[in-house]
Amino acid sequence: MLQSLKFKDIYLGRSRALLSGVPNTKDPVSAPVGTEQDLAELRRECEAIEAVTSREEFPVRCGNVAYRASVMQTLEERVYVLRRMPESILKPEDLSIHPGYVEKLTRPGLSGLVVVAGPFGQGKTTTASSIVAARLCKFGGVGVTIEDPPEMPLEGNHGEGVCYQTWAERGEFGEACRKAARWAPSILLIGEIREPEAAAEALRASINGRLVFCTIHADSVPMAIERIYSLAVGAIGNPEDAAGLLANGLLAVMHQRLEGEPRKPKLEFLWLGEQDCVGVRNTIRQRKFDQVGNEVKAQLNRTLVHLPASAKV
Repeated sequence: MLQSLKFKDIYLGRSRALLSGVPNTKDPVSAPVGTEQDLAELRRECEAIEAVTSREEFPVRCGNVAYRASVMQTLEERVYVLRRMPESILKPEDLSIHPGYVEKLTRPGLSGLVVVAGPFGQGKTTTASSIVAARLCKFGGVGVTIEDPPEMPLEGNHGEGVCYQTWAERGEFGEACRKAARWAPSILLIGEIREPEAAAEALRASINGRLVFCTIHADSVPMAIERIYSLAVGAIGNPEDAAGLLANGLLAVMHQRLEGEPRKPKLEFLWLGEQDCVGVRNTIRQRKFDQVGNEVKAQLNRTLVHLPASAKV
């Protein structure tokens, strides 16, 4: 019964379960009668995985539904917070991503760093995974993910391409990135960047001919760029070297926030894949991150000018 319900999260305690993200309700609501057996089985699965792995975050599947589990120890009990994950990778057009942005991100022969940014729980990994899968379907190749924990069902074939998902412990993303480079992937997807070594290795890979996707928490495109820089300089040491790597390696930044019901992304987009982007690259090199917003607005205006009237929303 649980898999037939619409919800976003489960707060699964030993004595009760609450659901959030249920349409037309105020969060949270008690799990409805009839779900007790499914919830008990789900808790047993979580307890078993935690006992074997000693991890406090892990993927779990129960009743043909995939979840990302996080352990919350309260004053009274151990609660599993379970985020319901999509059953399949959606196509970019199904996520309401602007077709102009999709066209740019699925061009042949791309290399560089693509950053998908936004607040917590705004679908960053869903978007990044969708574009990775679309590129693998369109061009083939090998994709490798570095995640903690793996979230989207990317493992396996995508058209002529294939993706391998790997799990890196927190604090080990930098070494995992260096190891992944030896596997010669055509696409590298790094889960949320929150460590200096991971940021630095993502930039190094981006200037060495690879297409690298990553996600990061930030409230705007300029803030995402500044956060990547701030993390990377912690590992690289020299501010000018870190800014130079970022200016040379960055290909695109997409910031998204989900709005409305059903929720659709409100997007900001910065594209550095054209020859006339020297100016904004110099702005990044000079660490004038607050000025990047002007280029985001200018690119948006150019996009709207070239859209047919029916597509302007």
